[in-house]
Amino acid sequence: MENRAHALVVGLFAVLLCAALAVTLWWFAGSGEEFKHYELVSTHTVTGLNPQAAVRYRGVRVGRVMDVELDENDPQRVIVTIRVRSDIPITRDTRATLNAQGITGTSYVLLDDDGKDPRPIEAAAGQLPRIPLSPGLLDQASSAGRDIIARLQDASIRLEKLLSEKNLNNIDATLNNVAQATAHLNDTLAQAPQLVADLRRFTSQQNAEQLSSAITDLRRASAQIGPAIDNWNQTLGRVRAAGDRIDRLGGDLQTSLTGETLPRVNELVSELQTTASQLNRVLDDMSRSPQMLLTGRQAIVPGPGETNQGPVQR
Repeated sequence: MENRAHALVVGLFAVLLCAALAVTLWWFAGSGEEFKHYELVSTHTVTGLNPQAAVRYRGVRVGRVMDVELDENDPQRVIVTIRVRSDIPITRDTRATLNAQGITGTSYVLLDDDGKDPRPIEAAAGQLPRIPLSPGLLDQASSAGRDIIARLQDASIRLEKLLSEKNLNNIDATLNNVAQATAHLNDTLAQAPQLVADLRRFTSQQNAEQLSSAITDLRRASAQIGPAIDNWNQTLGRVRAAGDRIDRLGGDLQTSLTGETLPRVNELVSELQTTASQLNRVLDDMSRSPQMLLTGRQAIVPGPGETNQGPVQR
């Protein structure tokens, strides 16, 4: 009897174990529900995503991840195969993202659809329908962090250039110039009341009347200067005409001197030279024979072989 009781317990345990195994298989098989398979394509890392990870549609669990592997045709892409309930509307506008699950570091797939394109997604021949997989929050934060670090490095390099010794000296000189300009401005502002008082005195009623009188006198003088300028221009015209007449008279005088007067002067000079030569001969005769003044000229006795042809004048 005792052996039968042990056999009964063992048999009952085996039955319960088989029932639990069947329930477990039924649970993992989807409780008899129909599923569709899709492929998620990502060009980013899928860290934390493992097979059997949950697939949620707007936060509701609708399936699980079946496989994660690299694309055979392009190793830069990751292909994630998922299984989703057939009653879930997967359309052309459905997008998939990776979300972190708690603090364990694992990720799950979140499907979302804004309903702009309700047409069902189509698959190429011999392939599963493909849904683009966007980077998760961690990837976006990591990418943004790298971008921020690069910008910080760039800003650090620019700040280092900005704070160079030369720029610091220039900034110091600029600050000194600003301080000097400020001091000069303060001095100017301190003198502003005196300048305002001088301006008020300058723009007083008396100065305004004097300025108006001066402007009136200036207008009168301008009106009087106009005729004087006209007279001056007329005088200049007359002077130019007189100069032209003088030039013509000089030309006529030069022509007269050259054509008539100069030949007569030359003839007169020739006659004066002849007269001077004769006078010189007379003076020579008188110096040799002073008695000629009393006796006059004497006939020259012809020499031997000469004939007397009358007196020779000397």
